[in-house]
Amino acid sequence: MTKKLTSSALMLASLLFLLTFGNAKADFPVTVMGPEAPADKRYEYDRAVIELALEKTEAKFGHFTIRDALAGQNTRRALIEASNNKYSNFIIKASMSNDLPESLAIIPFPVDLGIVGYRVAFVSEKNKKALSKVKTLEDLKDFEVIQGLGWLDTRILRHHGFRVRTNAEYQPMFSMAALGRSDLFFRGANELLDEWQAHRDIPGLAFDETVSVYYPLPRFLVTARENSELIERVHEGLLIAYEDGSLQELWEDKYGASIEFANLGGRKIFRLENPFLEGLDPSWQQYVYQVGSELTQ
Repeated sequence: MTKKLTSSALMLASLLFLLTFGNAKADFPVTVMGPEAPADKRYEYDRAVIELALEKTEAKFGHFTIRDALAGQNTRRALIEASNNKYSNFIIKASMSNDLPESLAIIPFPVDLGIVGYRVAFVSEKNKKALSKVKTLEDLKDFEVIQGLGWLDTRILRHHGFRVRTNAEYQPMFSMAALGRSDLFFRGANELLDEWQAHRDIPGLAFDETVSVYYPLPRFLVTARENSELIERVHEGLLIAYEDGSLQELWEDKYGASIEFANLGGRKIFRLENPFLEGLDPSWQQYVYQVGSELTQ
């Protein structure tokens, strides 16, 4: 009798387990960029906005998990690994260009709301004084710019006649600017404050307070085309988050202090075209931040 009861209890427990968990969908795995260096905070917002989009669609698509890809990757390497789908649902942020791998799909929402297109420069103390005398775009072109290998900024600036050198690693470019090995290390206005606080101890490093170069630079989340569920889910989640204002709140929380610190309204802003947006659906433009405007909440 005891054996029969034990057997029945086990069968009942198994049935209850199957009913409870048997049809449960496994967590949806998503992989995002990790930092290139310990002081690198560039991808914190990307991770947060991807997580927000996934949360907004959790009721429809189910639970998810997020993990970082291998740390230390530069943009060019990350694009290769995303196009090869090396990690589960690997999704990264990239600037639109006509040489993105065809195996990548673009989620058509500018996740930075275009703010990174306002470029401000880390410089040496000597070049900071020289920049204060810049009156025209041609004056500014007398200074050499350093940018990361694989960044679209390099191609845009060269297209407009700037001298640009590239470096494969992010961290050394601050020291190169401080030492005058290159004159201007352009960063987004949204990146200035965090990066200044992380690198201000580098001897001779300063940041310019007088000029900014602007070009349309929408950055989109991209992933391998085969990740169809991820593409649908993140796009839907971004639109929901923008409509309910939670994306703008996240943007303001992460970038607001740096934009204020950059004081774009007090600078000469030289506006350039981005020749690499040809063929891109212009719907992204409605979400772009403009100096002097307020975001729709």
